[in-house]
Amino acid sequence: MTDSAELLSLLVVVEFVVMAAIVALLVPLDAAIPLLPLALVFLVVLYLYRS
Repeated sequence: MTDSAELLSLLVVVEFVVMAAIVALLVPLDAAIPLLPLALVFLVVLYLYRS
């Protein structure tokens, strides 16, 4: 069972990845570029967390 701090951190990471994906789809790519590297790092972290 995960503790509440770990669950809160996981929810924040998931929220950031989802919002970064939405922003990347809605705004021009040059405006979304600063979010993409951090979103990719968080995606890798989520993948490693799940496995």
